[in-house]
Amino acid sequence: MGKCVNEDGLCIYSGFWWKLALPEVVLPIHLIVAVCTFAWAVSRPEGGWTAIAIGIPYGFCIWTLFEYAFHRWLLHHKRFPLIRKIFWNGLHREHHMYRQMVDPDHRTIHLAISLPIVLLLIGSVGMATKSGWGLAILGGWLLSYCIYETLHWLYHLCDPDRGVGKFLWIYGIGHAHTVHHFHHAGKNYGFITVFWDRVFDTYLPIEQTRAKEGYGLREGCPAAANQDEQSRYVTKKAA
Repeated sequence: MGKCVNEDGLCIYSGFWWKLALPEVVLPIHLIVAVCTFAWAVSRPEGGWTAIAIGIPYGFCIWTLFEYAFHRWLLHHKRFPLIRKIFWNGLHREHHMYRQMVDPDHRTIHLAISLPIVLLLIGSVGMATKSGWGLAILGGWLLSYCIYETLHWLYHLCDPDRGVGKFLWIYGIGHAHTVHHFHHAGKNYGFITVFWDRVFDTYLPIEQTRAKEGYGLREGCPAAANQDEQSRYVTKKAA
């Protein structure tokens, strides 16, 4: 299946199996599933297009809290050995070992993991309800997952000072994610929004990290982050 290790001790993935984790493969499939979920909701006797219009923002809000909780309390879990082994060691630690933000080989959650979970959720909600409301909200949740994967891909693909990275929303949360990787792994867990980081007091602006020289590369961050890489990710106000 084409898995080997490079000079930095990081895995190199190749072959068909690992292509199923590429964003350009995963995103279209989940978008199709989201559209089918919306179509199923519209076909129900209760809800229809009204359910879609309301379900999308509801699903979005639920997703943003879910992504924060999953990232903070599962992917970064260190307390219980089994949970740590599954989520931190198995799914997330390697992602934090990269010494630069730009990662042309960035991968999403593998399709073999995400797709069965999504289909199980949709099937369960569809069978347990008669109206379209539950499916509409779940479709909004899944659509938000696609936004999350797209943004995470952009964070590790684009220069924040060029192209789509210059858009205010992407620019701000892109920097927040940079802080999470290179300054403090215990801050800025949100991918789509920093709202929940502000609510749970885990938000750290990039300006504050630069204000303190060598500000705490914590556990889960690279042992010695590339200073040139850090200096590229500065806000326009400070530049």
